[in-house]
Amino acid sequence: MTAVLLALLDAHPDGPGWARPWLVETLRANLPGYAEGTELTLRGWSVGAAWGNETLVQSRPIVRNRSVDPLDDLLRTPASCVLAAFGVQPTHPSGIVAPPAAQLSRFRRWLGVRVGTPLPPALASSLRQELPGFLARHQVDRGDGELVFLSFLTQLHAAGGLRKAYSEPELIRQALAATAERLELAPPHNLMVSDGRTFAMLHDGGTVVSFEPPPDQAGRQRRFRVTGEADDDRRTNLLLHSEEAPAEAPLHGGERVAPGVFSIDVRQPRVIER
Repeated sequence: MTAVLLALLDAHPDGPGWARPWLVETLRANLPGYAEGTELTLRGWSVGAAWGNETLVQSRPIVRNRSVDPLDDLLRTPASCVLAAFGVQPTHPSGIVAPPAAQLSRFRRWLGVRVGTPLPPALASSLRQELPGFLARHQVDRGDGELVFLSFLTQLHAAGGLRKAYSEPELIRQALAATAERLELAPPHNLMVSDGRTFAMLHDGGTVVSFEPPPDQAGRQRRFRVTGEADDDRRTNLLLHSEEAPAEAPLHGGERVAPGVFSIDVRQPRVIER
């Protein structure tokens, strides 16, 4: 079982404006297991979005067939930033079903999801002891992904980033960098976080590819809605992380994103800051 991370970023304040046919075509070419009849299949996913002061998460830990389309969950919430983790495993005649390799965690308006090498028991114990009381009490599944996410929030809290409605992107990047330094883990180690206004990622290992809908026939960048198009200049961004590089990368107009710590303001989803 492996995990694929995904982020949908859209500058429109009323929610994701992605053309469904374009999303289907892009995911079919780049998301392992999305296209049917391949050696891999999606076995479950977890999708979340920060919408105002709310964090909404829907997890489908077991998906026995593809009668349920993950795009329905991705596009259901009218939010400017949607995160998702997909569990992928080889297709076997026995039809073995396993839970996804990663699930989203949340705290207040923050969402996070992590994939990577397991935490050594001694390090995990030390990290739990370092959690402030209000974060320690928020532990739910006590898994590595949740612990790394809460450790990031611990670093952000120490920098003053949890005292404001929205933290500055620079503080978020600093907290991610401090988390990576504290963990001292060998790659792969990847963590996506969002408070609804800022998306940020610690990318160390695997491949992150960024996609945007193609321009129209006149060469204009159009913002695509789920149905139809909009004649404005708002931009969109689809970020996809997989543990291994695609066979032919980048595919479908994608651009590789360099490793490291970066952030994106969802109001300017094509601008990456480091």
